[in-house]
Amino acid sequence: MPEISYSPEHMQSLRQFFRDTTINAKLKNIIEDFPNYEAINEFDNNQMADLHMLVMKKLIRDIYVGYRINIIAWSQVTKQTPIVDPEYISMHLVSIFTGISGTGTAARGLDLSDESEVKSSSRVEQLGKCRRCNSPITSLEQVCGNCGSSDILRKFDSHWIFSLRTEHEVDALLSCPTIYLVLIDYENIETRDNIRIRIWKLDPRDIFVQKFFRDYYFEEYYRRRFKRGNIPAPCNLHPDKPLTKFLKPSLLFSTKIDFSTEETDIIIQLINSEGICDILSRRDISALNRGKFFLKVRDLGLENEFQNRIRELSS
Repeated sequence: MPEISYSPEHMQSLRQFFRDTTINAKLKNIIEDFPNYEAINEFDNNQMADLHMLVMKKLIRDIYVGYRINIIAWSQVTKQTPIVDPEYISMHLVSIFTGISGTGTAARGLDLSDESEVKSSSRVEQLGKCRRCNSPITSLEQVCGNCGSSDILRKFDSHWIFSLRTEHEVDALLSCPTIYLVLIDYENIETRDNIRIRIWKLDPRDIFVQKFFRDYYFEEYYRRRFKRGNIPAPCNLHPDKPLTKFLKPSLLFSTKIDFSTEETDIIIQLINSEGICDILSRRDISALNRGKFFLKVRDLGLENEFQNRIRELSS
């Protein structure tokens, strides 16, 4: 059974979204027998939850599952790489999950109409490498298309990338309501049959989130580019790393896509409006206490807050 928990605020946002006359009319063209806005007015919370999950599954099937199946089939003809760009898919997913529309700026402006940010990463689309000839290998290929070798280095470490090139961009990120993080990956990297899609939220007002991004800009980007003349790497946030867990991204949504079934089952495993934070392991805590980030927050006089956060996430 899925773990389902909607907050009153989330439920209200979804009601307003689905009752919007323009959105409702468009959804009726996409989903057969989608209720009109008058009917939605009478829905209780359980009916709204069922409707929301129905729309989420339909969206995932249409824009991800169907597209992925078709592009893989066509790649056999064209010999082109069957990569599904996660960026735009993620924005659609977050809009339907939250009930917050986008702004139609094609990733060049605000991601959501409430000025929230959406970041995406796909480990499913990540390229590996042939150990013999160094040619790139997709996760679907069993042998190298260039030399025929089956000695393949698989890579599943894709992460969220933040391009912060000015102090204004840092301020804009840290003043937005929410940073949504979307990850598409394999449930099991050995079998690579089931794909997961997960959504987290990160609070940009959190003191350590603020420190993380400002430290990157002033200590990494600004100093390397303007003081040393180097081209710095973008700011990276790695799923499952101790520092990322410490920043308290909370899991809002998780679904599994089972490509081994005839119909390709989409199984929603979790919806939690408040979000669930990862628990820090002993190894995580040890790494954090020995890391550079701890030294920097200690120098700022935040050692007690740092240790309080560790206790909070390890209990």
